[in-house]
Amino acid sequence: MTSDVLIDTFGRQHNNLRISVTDRCNLRCFYCMPADNVQFMDRKHLLSFEEIEQFVRMVVK
Repeated sequence: MTSDVLIDTFGRQHNNLRISVTDRCNLRCFYCMPADNVQFMDRKHLLSFEEIEQFVRMVVK
């Protein structure tokens, strides 16, 4: 018998998916971006919209 629940190595169940569509946000929230020394990824290393859509479709099946 298989389970559709994703469990990580710490035993936590994951039942949601969060996608950050950009690393270029300038709100500088303390919990996701430090105040200094921010290094943005080169855009060629980011997924395209189509790639993100394909991934999401696979995950939600």
